[in-house]
Amino acid sequence: MDYTELPGLGRPVSRIGAGCWTIGGPAVNNGKPIGWEGVDEDAAYAGLVRSRDLGVTLFDTADVYGLGRSERLIGRLLAEMRRDELVISSKVGYFAGTARHPYLQRQIRHQLATTLDNLGTDYLDLYHLHSTDFGPQDAYLAPAIWTLRRLREEGLIRAVGIRAPHRFAAEWATDPDHPHAAEARRFLALYAAVRPDAITVRHNLMTPLYRPDETDVLALARRDGVGVLLKQTLGQGLLLGTYRNRTEQGFSSADHRSRKPVSSTLVSLVEHAVGRIGQRFGTARSDLARVAIQYALHTAPGAVALVGFRDATQITDNLARSGEPLTDQNLHFLHRVMSPVRENLTESGPLAGPAQKNRPTDHQ
Repeated sequence: MDYTELPGLGRPVSRIGAGCWTIGGPAVNNGKPIGWEGVDEDAAYAGLVRSRDLGVTLFDTADVYGLGRSERLIGRLLAEMRRDELVISSKVGYFAGTARHPYLQRQIRHQLATTLDNLGTDYLDLYHLHSTDFGPQDAYLAPAIWTLRRLREEGLIRAVGIRAPHRFAAEWATDPDHPHAAEARRFLALYAAVRPDAITVRHNLMTPLYRPDETDVLALARRDGVGVLLKQTLGQGLLLGTYRNRTEQGFSSADHRSRKPVSSTLVSLVEHAVGRIGQRFGTARSDLARVAIQYALHTAPGAVALVGFRDATQITDNLARSGEPLTDQNLHFLHRVMSPVRENLTESGPLAGPAQKNRPTDHQ
């Protein structure tokens, strides 16, 4: 396992982190499915233990992942270790409870207290503003920022993070004709207001490429010394060639994939690309995971790639060959093979659809 310094934390972390959305299992928040079906709690915990044994030190979760189940599983792991051996990242912003809004100051403090109780710890290494909905006219933005700064002063959190849009270049914000101009301006405004220590962004083999004169999220973070967590490194199973089988079986009403299915066109394009990747690198899960993870790490130097799992077997397979780098020739091959997929996503929109209020579109 390789390690890197993540800005804001002041300590090294594993370059591969455990993405713990999946292990929360099925869940519904505000009437919308936000979880993953088919998760056994004991098997999920065994996956956490195996992650730790493989050298993973960063574990990323959220209050809504399984409505606390993911955090409580990590808490079981923390109970077996010294607190400073692991880096724990969690999030707030999608669960409002009985409050008017998730970012009401007392609701943030309530959610953090619940998160710390679930984890069995007295502080978080990294706390993310999970949603970009701060109410009408961003009424809760300034109070939320003030609250997180107070929490950091009190020692309850060490660093603050935000999520980035799936597509972003700073230059788009000043181009009135660009289709993502408003989204770019919005992110830049939040970025300037929050001044985050870390950013979470979706980044994988399907991510569109940017021109040399465009400042994407990764370039923005490098410029400003901000840490980066890469989510959906494995494309929610698409890049492992496992998605169609799950789709044909159907998803339960508490599984987020039942809400906005991935288009059959995209699935077919990815399957064709994965088939070609398999011919070159091998068709085992460990082979395909190695390609996806190493691509993410190579194209985002210094970032941490979050990798999801359901059990010990999956995380073992995902990380079995993850330390083997790709050559420049292999990277050129991957860019060429994935080009039709990227073109389809550019035309059709994000993999998980537009962000919905009170619904995370996150990780794995």
